[in-house]
Amino acid sequence: MNTRKNDRGGRKARSAVASARRPNRSMTIGVVVVVVLAAAVIGGVLYQRHRTAEAAVAVIPAVHAAATYPTTVDRAGATVLVGKDTAKVTVDAYEDFLCPICGQFEAANFPDLEKQLSAGTVQVRYHLLNLLDDRSVPPGYSMMAANTALAVATVAPEKFLDFHYSLYQKQPEESGPGWTQAQLTSLANRLGVSGAPFDNLVDGKTYDARIQQNLQTAENDQSLWQTSSQGSGFGTPTIVIGGKPVDWTQPGWLDNAVSAAYPS
Repeated sequence: MNTRKNDRGGRKARSAVASARRPNRSMTIGVVVVVVLAAAVIGGVLYQRHRTAEAAVAVIPAVHAAATYPTTVDRAGATVLVGKDTAKVTVDAYEDFLCPICGQFEAANFPDLEKQLSAGTVQVRYHLLNLLDDRSVPPGYSMMAANTALAVATVAPEKFLDFHYSLYQKQPEESGPGWTQAQLTSLANRLGVSGAPFDNLVDGKTYDARIQQNLQTAENDQSLWQTSSQGSGFGTPTIVIGGKPVDWTQPGWLDNAVSAAYPS
C-alpha cells in the first residue's frame, strides 16, 4: 500500500513538473494576438501619417468650367445662385465638398447643367454644407471648404464656379486628410482671387455659423428627406426642383424639368 501511494505521488510530481515545463498554449496565442494587433495599430498610424504628409504637399489643380455665368451670393443665406435670372427652372443643390456621391453627381450631371446654364433655361442655387465635417482628418474640412467657396463667390462671383468645379475634380478621400486652408487659398489665388477682402472672409470664418445653421435647417426639413436602406433622412447630394427632391440618378431628369417649363 505504501509503495503504491509513493509511486502515485511520484507520478503526480513528475506530471506537475512536465506541465510546468510545457508552454501555456492559450497564453502564447494571446501574446501573438496582442503583437499582431499592436503591429496593425502602428501600421495604421504610420499609413495615416504618410497620407497626411502626402496631402499636405499636394496642389489642388485649378480647372475651369466651360464658360462664365451670372453669379450672385446671398450673404445672409450663405447660398450661391448661378445662371440667368430669367431662367424658369431653379435647381437647388445641397452639397458637401467632401461627399464622394456629390462628386459623382457633379461628374455625371455638370455637362448637362452647363448646357442649360448657357441656354439660359436653368439656374443652380448651391447650398454648401458641412455634413461630413467629422469625416476628415483632422475634422473640419467640409466647413473650411464651404466658407472658402463662399468667400470666393463674395469677392469674385465669376470665379465661384471654377473654384467649385476644381474641388470636385480632385476630392480628398472621406476619413482621410482634407485639403488645408493654405491649399484652398492657393487654389483661389491661382484662379485669380486674392486680396484683403478675400483673406478677411477666410480668416474670420465669416460664413461658418450660417453654414452650420443651413445644415441644421436642411436636416430638420422633412421635405428634403430621402429614403434609403438605412432609413429616412437628409443627405448629400440632395437635388431639388420646385420644392421637391428629384432622383438625379434617373437619365433625363434635368431635360424633363426643362421640357415641363418650356413646352414646345
